Amino acid sequence: MTEEKMTINAQFEYLGVMQVKYRMASDRQTKSELLDQMQSVTHLGRKYLIALMNRSPLQRHTRCRERQRVYDDDVTRAIERVADALDWICAERLQPTLRQTAQRLITFGEMEVTPAVLDKLGHISIATLGRILQRIRPTERLPRAYPGRRAETSAQQEVPISIIPWNEPEPGHFEVDLVHHGLPDADGNLVCTIQFIDVLTGWSERFAIMGFAFGAIWDALQAFRHRCPIPPREIHSDNGSEFINCALIASFGKELVHTSQTRGRPGHHNDNRFVEQKNSSLVRAYLGSLSLHTPAQRRALDQLYENMWLYYNFFQPVLRQTERSAVSGPDGIIRIRRKQDRARTPLERLLNAKPPISREARERLLKLHNQTNPLALKRRIHAQIKALITMATQSQKEAATPV
Repeated sequence: MTEEKMTINAQFEYLGVMQVKYRMASDRQTKSELLDQMQSVTHLGRKYLIALMNRSPLQRHTRCRERQRVYDDDVTRAIERVADALDWICAERLQPTLRQTAQRLITFGEMEVTPAVLDKLGHISIATLGRILQRIRPTERLPRAYPGRRAETSAQQEVPISIIPWNEPEPGHFEVDLVHHGLPDADGNLVCTIQFIDVLTGWSERFAIMGFAFGAIWDALQAFRHRCPIPPREIHSDNGSEFINCALIASFGKELVHTSQTRGRPGHHNDNRFVEQKNSSLVRAYLGSLSLHTPAQRRALDQLYENMWLYYNFFQPVLRQTERSAVSGPDGIIRIRRKQDRARTPLERLLNAKPPISREARERLLKLHNQTNPLALKRRIHAQIKALITMATQSQKEAATPV
């Protein structure tokens, strides 16, 4: 294994650090040891290193004369011919096959180059090749899927991009996401989970739906509005077509007048970080790779989610981040340090949040909390999970049995 050579910039960064230690050394032996270390790392001469250590400030000399041009017009024309043959691919893809393709074009009489130019094509770097390609105007190209990121649809242009901050001060800002339980069966049936997470309180709502068409998503939104005690101020989703479509946007603006619909940045999955975390802990941890397709399975999953709604919102304390800072460790690596507040249930956080919920909703939630036995609730959840797994396993066996 060959040792990778240190770049000149990296050498001077390293020597800048070592210069401080070298000047602080009080005896010749320590300076000699430091010079030995610098020699082994940079592979520079000892006398040159001593001169650099005594130079103030330590910096690279400016170039007195320009370098002679190595890759002349003959090389540029050869690169243009090869790039045209390979449909103007990027320098990273073109450089490894540049000389080989040139030789093939010479064989077929498509180009003529001298042995010196051919040798230069085999030694040119990716960076230099990229700069040359930037100066060449490509000729006709073959069709491509799209250059860079796909253009936004008309529906996406209607929904503003936003990120709910981690220190959101008021309840009602929900992140929403969809989880698919397997692949559609032969008839196109598939059970999905739609989940809503309030960023401030951690309040969670889950519903089992059949498929992810507009009707299923809209019915889940209506069910969410009627059951959730927090008036929704914002519904934040990813850029999936199940949430960002013209039908849903039109119905959303008409029915949810005081609720804004927002979406994350395309390609930035962490913009929905709170609901993604709960997808892992409250959906996939329960169901794993279980495939669900029938209406009976959907009803069983919805009944499970009703008990989970009680258990996790009323009895499971959650931590909320209160402070975040960047700290540099002894090894020089910068790490994010987070502080959390005292653990409280989503119900406790909701009852202390501002603006407060209505008195009727508060009394209803407290009454439900006082009437619920958490241990019995946990037993029901365990039983429902086992029953759902049995139901799904039996359906898979029946589907696999030949008629």
